[in-house]
Amino acid sequence: MNHSAKISLILVSGECLVKMLKSVGVFFGGCGLLKPCRVLANSSYSEPALVNVVSVVVGVIPFVGVLFAVGFYTLLERKILGIIMIRKGPSKVSYMGILQPFSDAGKLLCKEFIVPTRANVGPFILAPALMLIISLLGWLLYPYKSAEVFYVFGVILFMAITSVSVYGVMMAGWVSNSKYSLLGAVRAMAQSISYEIPMGFIFFCVVLCSGMLSFQEISMYQQELFFFSFPLCGALAVWLLCVLAETNRAPFDFVEGESELVSGYNVEYSGGGFAVMFIAEYSSILLSSVVSAVMFFGGNEVLTGLFTLAVAIFFLITRASLPRLRYDKLMNLCWTVLLCVMLSISVCVVVLVSL
Repeated sequence: MNHSAKISLILVSGECLVKMLKSVGVFFGGCGLLKPCRVLANSSYSEPALVNVVSVVVGVIPFVGVLFAVGFYTLLERKILGIIMIRKGPSKVSYMGILQPFSDAGKLLCKEFIVPTRANVGPFILAPALMLIISLLGWLLYPYKSAEVFYVFGVILFMAITSVSVYGVMMAGWVSNSKYSLLGAVRAMAQSISYEIPMGFIFFCVVLCSGMLSFQEISMYQQELFFFSFPLCGALAVWLLCVLAETNRAPFDFVEGESELVSGYNVEYSGGGFAVMFIAEYSSILLSSVVSAVMFFGGNEVLTGLFTLAVAIFFLITRASLPRLRYDKLMNLCWTVLLCVMLSISVCVVVLVSL
């Protein structure tokens, strides 16, 4: 590539980056204008409330907190993997390696963001931002107990966000113009679509038992009666498998199987682009842990936090313990086992609730 072509590519990349940042700002500004609902004390219905300071704070806090949570979750992952593998984890940066996530983030952000020659420049730059936006959008559903605002149809919105999250992976794999990236994107689409079906049946069972579509109300319902993890223990087991598949974690990490696809859909990304994809993936893991705790354990904030931590550690122990399955066994597990199990559980729940 000659000097003029390099200059033109840099200018195009800069223009695309500016447009991307503007679109992200408009998007998050629009998210702040989402009208929350305020529960009336003397009515079971809800009415739209004007955007106020509380709604803005509730919308901003998760986005800031999740970035710190992702950093320290990666530190926890490396520490637990080190314990299981009988070796030391990060221990050099600061006391016991506490500042290791910030060191890794600084290293990645300081590296050059390389755009392949044959890649589509605009979508290539936009794909990591799209993945991060969709991942952070799910944190608007965090089940606050003390706030005045909440989303009445939070379960449906979570299912929609989970379904849309595959588009970022699909875009990244397609525009990279690499066979490995494309294969990873195709795997991601098939895997996500397949495991959303038993996940939908799980939401159906939980909503039918509680009679509510809001995560706050589902959690409060379990605080007054019992945890759904006891009567729906089969659904909980299926849920954990589906969450592993939806977040592309071991033993279902076929999207980025390094033994087959080098690195999968993100093989052409480096520097800041790779860091943003990394944050989006781990943000989805933490969000799935929160939703798991709310749906099956509920209770107050302390119990929700403890069960969230337990599910998050479950992700890490599973990665260190189980080998990667074959892709055909992954799909057979979904369509021939999990789907049949959830159909049977759904029928039983409908019969018991109707009695």
